[in-house]
Amino acid sequence: MNVKRIGALIVTYNPEIDKLILNIKAVLPQVEKLVVVDNGSINYKSLVELMNDFNIELIGLEKNLGIAAAQNIGMSFFFNKRFDWVMMLDQDSVVPLNTINEMENSPKFQDLSTGILTMQYCDPNWTKEQQKHELKSVNAPDDLRLRVISSGNLVRVKVWNSVGGFDEWMFIDQVDFDFDAKVTLLGYKIWKLNNLVMQHEVGKVINGKFTLLKLLKLPPEKLLYSHTPIREYYINRNLIVYSKRYQNYPKFDRFKLNIIDNILSTRKILVYEKPRLKKFLFAWKGIVAGIKYNPDKDVNFLKFKNSLIKNKFKKIN
Repeated sequence: MNVKRIGALIVTYNPEIDKLILNIKAVLPQVEKLVVVDNGSINYKSLVELMNDFNIELIGLEKNLGIAAAQNIGMSFFFNKRFDWVMMLDQDSVVPLNTINEMENSPKFQDLSTGILTMQYCDPNWTKEQQKHELKSVNAPDDLRLRVISSGNLVRVKVWNSVGGFDEWMFIDQVDFDFDAKVTLLGYKIWKLNNLVMQHEVGKVINGKFTLLKLLKLPPEKLLYSHTPIREYYINRNLIVYSKRYQNYPKFDRFKLNIIDNILSTRKILVYEKPRLKKFLFAWKGIVAGIKYNPDKDVNFLKFKNSLIKNKFKKIN
């Protein structure tokens, strides 16, 4: 059996150093090489010192280019070094100490049709009710998935290259789901191993506003995260962009977005932290931009669609 080269990639942006250290200590002993790509953090000097302490490769970007660009830069490093797999992590994720061993021992790891292996995650800020709603038993069978967050993904490097990497225009939100869709449409599989559970903070969880949730007809177990205004722009724009790109593919029909529902969902912002009015405005700007988006005029997406056609032609012949 050929030994596969496995690396790890962490993307940082103004990270909390203590949490980042926990992340590094968990994954570093499990991989051949760890690379950190920093998206123009204000505490970059602290990152340099930390990476020197751990002897970790640090790629510093002068400004925030977005999660997709940083991920592509890191993945390009591993592609050029001929690595086979890369564990992708956000700065505040902490994987179990047996993650890589468990993934390598999974039959899915050896299956050439596997594009991504991932795991469950638990946000320490979730309530018990939310944990019960979101988590499966660690004894549950592996799940074949269409959409998974990027953190905690063990990605086959050649698959990343085949789909053309992550969409940098999307910048942050839905970047992972867009990548997942392309991986699936090219014929690769995404498996979630339920026996592994990563600690991962998605954002600032909104809890305790039960009366307001009830008035807004939002279920108490629904996960709500307070985001910045610019994040609200990308969240709402990219939800529509994702839907427009993949709504005509049967596998993704259930993710087809009703624009009216998307507009109504902005009521969640009433639960968020201030400045709520600014968040509403940015959310609406995102919705308008999403409505204007036309996938048939998106050069990069058309390039991917052409690669799908070529791939199907190769299989037929």
